Amino acid sequence: MDEPEEETGRPERTTAGEYALGALGGLLVLVLLAFVAFEAVTDAGAAPELAVSVTAVEPSGEGWAVSFRVENTGDRTAEQLEVSGSLTRGGREVEESSATIAYVPPGSRRSGALLFSEDPRDGRLEVRPAGYASP
Repeated sequence: MDEPEEETGRPERTTAGEYALGALGGLLVLVLLAFVAFEAVTDAGAAPELAVSVTAVEPSGEGWAVSFRVENTGDRTAEQLEVSGSLTRGGREVEESSATIAYVPPGSRRSGALLFSEDPRDGRLEVRPAGYASP
C-alpha cells in the first residue's frame, strides 16, 4: 500500500499563466486610472454644442406647426433647453413661439414643434436655441 507523499515545506511555484493574468489585471488598472485622469484634466467645462433645424411646416388646427430637430454635438448635456422661433415680415416681428426640451444628452437628437397662428411660410422664420440649464 502506498503511503501519502510528505510535504516538502516549499511553497508551490507561480505559473506563467498566473503571471500573465496578474500583468493583465495591472495593465487594466493603469488604463482605467489613465482614463479617469484624462477625463479630469480635459475640458470638462465645455458647453453643449446645439444646432436647431426646421424639419417641416404644416397646418395644425387653427394655426401652423413648425417641426424642428435639436442636435447636441458637444460633450455636455443640456437640460430644459428652450427653443424659440420668431416670424418677421417686412422687418417687423409678427409672432413668437417657444418650446422646452427636457433633456438633450451629448451626441443625441430631440424633436419638437413650435405653434404659430400666422403662416410661417409667408415671412422670415428664425428658429434657434434660446437657453438651457446645466445638470
